[in-house]
Order: sequence, then structure tokens, then C-alpha cells
Amino acid sequence: MIALVNPVSSGSELAAAFAEEGADCLLVHTRDQASAFHRATANGRKSHLHTELAGTAEYLRSAGVRTVIAASEFGVTLADELSELLGLPHHRHELRAARRDKHLMARALADAGLPHARTVLLRTEAELRDALDGWDAFPLVIKPLNSAGSDGCHISADAAEAVAAFRRIAGRPNLTGEVNDAVLLQEFLQGTQYIVNTVSMEGRHLASEVYAERIDRSEGAPVLRHIISRPVLNDAERELVDYVSRCLDALGIREGAAHTEVMLTGRGPRLVEVNSRVMGPSLAPDPYHAAFGYSHQHLVVERFLRPQEFARRFELPYTAARTVAKVFLRPHRPGVLLAVEGARILRRLAGFHSIDRLPAVGEPIHDRHLTTGRSGIAYLVHEDEDLLLSSLGVLHDLEDTGGFYRLAETERN
Repeated sequence: MIALVNPVSSGSELAAAFAEEGADCLLVHTRDQASAFHRATANGRKSHLHTELAGTAEYLRSAGVRTVIAASEFGVTLADELSELLGLPHHRHELRAARRDKHLMARALADAGLPHARTVLLRTEAELRDALDGWDAFPLVIKPLNSAGSDGCHISADAAEAVAAFRRIAGRPNLTGEVNDAVLLQEFLQGTQYIVNTVSMEGRHLASEVYAERIDRSEGAPVLRHIISRPVLNDAERELVDYVSRCLDALGIREGAAHTEVMLTGRGPRLVEVNSRVMGPSLAPDPYHAAFGYSHQHLVVERFLRPQEFARRFELPYTAARTVAKVFLRPHRPGVLLAVEGARILRRLAGFHSIDRLPAVGEPIHDRHLTTGRSGIAYLVHEDEDLLLSSLGVLHDLEDTGGFYRLAETERN
């Protein structure tokens, strides 16, 4: 039996992929995800509400669980802890904290001799001001120690902006439900940001997908507009994938999915962060299957249900038949949604595949600058990358000029 820990966000699609193949899965939810637990039990899924570590470990042992998988960012730490108590194959437990703490992550890379962004951990404004006294390169990045979806990340042009950004996020709750009791000051990495998704087996890492990202800035915050897959890798991108594999080794990742963000700078690749779970926030499988012949979550299923079949992939070159683009749709300003006027244009664009998670008409649009997917996600797939880029340009112009979402002037109470 396989235990999936907190299968929410894109983890719900991971659970669905296991269910497609009739896998015997037990869904483990923490108390903060109790609503997901109640939905699962109402649908007849085998589920357990976690309250205490030893008790949950014993429950999984008695149920015959032989594999524990973090099914979302909310399940990463608990999956590590349960696998250690149960003595099951998993990641290196002594590096557990470094897989979630971005400061320890940078230290782990330093210990492994890997290049990384200069990073300073801060708990007080006084510590920030001390660090800024010796900081000689602007812009710089201020961001939470642990969060997701670009939450709280701010690119600061000078020391005053950095202090203001620190004040906005220090001590505040973040998207993972934790309080920002520490903040990172980090070197700004200039270059093209990439995503490398991997699935690991016994310490070997398979690059499943490589994407280049378009990131704009809005009010000092990085805003991810789209990711576009790389069907064939050039020399610099192959070097980037090799660097990611060494980062996974340095962080002790050995089994299952990882979602890594990395910047390709003029000095070579530099890690942004590693997330030891499937990519989020949306993993609607069909666009990925149309491009790659698989999705990230289906490769995870293959690794655990058919390991011999998965192992043969290590001998194959990285390639894809088509290019896929994932667009994080953006309203041009805050407001209550009156109509999705751009949808009919989007559906006529060359390469259009599907739309996921469109916000509801009559409701305020949330998270305009975050990568939570709550403003909608569009997928485009085509053999011709240049044609796809042209369609993306039309779509982004439509968003930026207010032609995609028609909004009320003020939000309703």
C-alpha cells in the first residue's frame, strides 16, 4: 500500500493518477487539511486524519504501507518523518530541514561545493540593516524563509525598499500556513529562470520536463506569466539539468518527484529552490501528455507501480514531440469578475489546448501576482514553438490591456 500525504493542490491530481491505475492508496491528511480528509472519506477513499506522529506511523504500519509520498508542499515534512519511523526507502533524513528551509538549502549546496546565490538569514530589522551595510549589489531579493507561489517575494532596488519589504512579510502568515518568523536577503540572479521537473529512483534522477519561464515585475514583485517547455536542450540547458541533479544529491533527494527552479546566469546555473514534490498548482494531465507523452504525476505513478518500466527511461534521451506552454492568467487590476471576454479569443489562438480553474463570475479575483492558479490557467500545445510564442504574445497583450477579464470598478463586500 502507498500512503499519499496531504494530496491537495496538484497532489489531488497525483492521487487521481494512482487511482486511474487501481493502486491501493491511503490518503493521510493533517488537521489543517481536514476539509480534504472529509471529502475523501465521503467519496469512499481510504483516509486517515493525522494528529500525532507515532500514532499515524503505527496506523500506516498496521495498514501495510510500504511507500510514503509527499503529495503536496503541505506533506513534505510529514512524509519524511513517517518514512523514517517506518524504516521505508526515502530521502536522506539528516538533510530533511534543508529540503524546506531555503537558508539551509543554500548551505547544503555550499557544503557540496556547488555554486549558489549569496543568502543571509534575518529575524529582525536590525539584522537586515546590518546586512545591508555590507551589501554592494542591487537590486536584491527579500522573501520568506518558507512559502510558495512567489508569496512575499520582493525585488528591492535599494536598502529602503528592502526594509519596507521586510516589514510587510516578517511575522505574517504565508501560503503554507506558517508564520514568517525569518526572512531571507538574497543576491538577485540575472538571467533566464527555468523549471526542471524530475522523478528519482534509488538516487538516480530523471529529468521529465524542462521549462523556460517568462517573469515580469509588478510593483517590485516577480510575476510569472508563463512557462514554456524545451523539447530539445542546448548545451547550456544540458549543463543546467546536470547542475539540478547535483543539487538534488546535495539535498539528499532519492525517491519520487522534485520540482526545481533554477536561474541560468552569465556565470552558469544557480539554484532558486528545490521542492520535493510534484509541480503545482495545476497538473491537468492532458496538455503534458500531448507534448511529452506523460505528465509529472503519471511518471511518479510509473516509478512506484512499474519500477522496471520506469528504469528504462534512464537510457533514453530527453526529448518531446511538441511544445507546451502553461499560462498563469492575470487580471490587469483588482476587481469583481463580470465576464471572461478573452476566453473566446484564447480558444481561437493557434495551439490552444484547454483552460483550467477559471475564476467564477461575480466573485473577486484573488492572488493577481501569485502563482496559485486562482486567476485561471491556460494551456497551449503545438509543434511550432515560434507560432506558440506568437499566440502567447497575443494572450498577454489581451490580459495587460484589460481585454481578457472584464471587472467591476470596485470589489464587492
